[in-house]
Amino acid sequence: MITWLYRIALFVLLFGVNSLAFGGNSLHPLLDNVVNLTALAGMPALVLWYFRFPALYKLLAWPLLLGVVLLVLESLHDYGQFMYSYFVVKRFFFCALALVTYAVASQSGHLQLRHAVYLIFAFYVVNQLVLGKIFGYALTSETRTTTAYESLYLVVPFLYYLVAYLSGHRLLHLGLALFAFGLIVFLLHRSVISTAAFGAVVVLGLALRGRVTFRRLPLGQTLAVIGVLALVAGPLVGLLPEAKMDSFGESLAGILDPKEDNTGSWRVEQSEHYLRLFPERPLFGWRYVGYDRGEVMENEDFPEKGTIIHSQYVDVLYNYGLVGMALQLLLIGGTLAVLYRRNRELTNDQLVLFGFVASGLVFGISYQFPVYYWSFVGLAMYYGLKHPAFRSPVRSAPAPAASRPTSLADWPQVTALP
Repeated sequence: MITWLYRIALFVLLFGVNSLAFGGNSLHPLLDNVVNLTALAGMPALVLWYFRFPALYKLLAWPLLLGVVLLVLESLHDYGQFMYSYFVVKRFFFCALALVTYAVASQSGHLQLRHAVYLIFAFYVVNQLVLGKIFGYALTSETRTTTAYESLYLVVPFLYYLVAYLSGHRLLHLGLALFAFGLIVFLLHRSVISTAAFGAVVVLGLALRGRVTFRRLPLGQTLAVIGVLALVAGPLVGLLPEAKMDSFGESLAGILDPKEDNTGSWRVEQSEHYLRLFPERPLFGWRYVGYDRGEVMENEDFPEKGTIIHSQYVDVLYNYGLVGMALQLLLIGGTLAVLYRRNRELTNDQLVLFGFVASGLVFGISYQFPVYYWSFVGLAMYYGLKHPAFRSPVRSAPAPAASRPTSLADWPQVTALP
């Protein structure tokens, strides 16, 4: 029973904090409540589960909790109330959900990443087909039927099936990987397209460095399948109205030259504006003062412009300064370092999570990290350290050449990590 409660909590951390699990309704009142309660419950959880954390997370738990306490004290001192703006406090604390997820995952029993992949596809079938949203899509940014945060989920199945193909060379996995990437492109969130491409580069780079056991890729077979699919897709694309395809192509072109793109140029301008304010309070940011100032980029021709800072890095620097940025980058970089250094060979699931967490750094250039991104960071740490099927081999003196293990499966399993 307790295990199932932890599994429900893990589901909430990975999916319940995004609109994908609420029919794609980003304005669903339950979504805000779940996000707020998740952050609120996570604060005491850092104390209660402190001794379950690995060394890095124990180290980070102190400044994260101290930051929350200082924000509460600042609110009490400057505004005469304990929580002048929960918005400011929870957004600082969101990254700590990585620590909470690690603790929850360690109590949830045996986990398999493929279950998350199936769930993501199921959500898309319901949101886009069953609810009929996709039928209102006209291949333009104005008619998109998913948010960038929802689309980012697709990077997980894309990397999952890409890694599966690299390890097993099954054409089914190649087809599913191409389908997932094609769906990402079709949904027209350019930041997600760039994120997925970077994730693929990370996966291939680790494979080339010998950190995973892959058989030699059948390049001819791969190119032949892609070529056939391109030939089949060509005539189908030609059936679409030319004006729509031109608009679709222009939107994709904005990836390479954001300054010449409508929304891209606006984001560049927005980032430049807030970065000019950053040097005034570089260490701890603007916090409540920035919240009070509200929108500082009003434009009579575009009154909605800049209502939220899009870039994760600009947002953190402006609101929480270099200290806030250092905490978040240390959490991400430390998790990736543990995954990389504690495992001589990364398994498929570890590699997928490594690629997803690393690719999120590209997504953060254009968008703030979704809350669930931090949950996947914690899940990546769990897979790197505690997952029973993915423990590191014992580190000992090299075995004689004749008796050295030839694959990860040949290493002895251990019950505890050093």
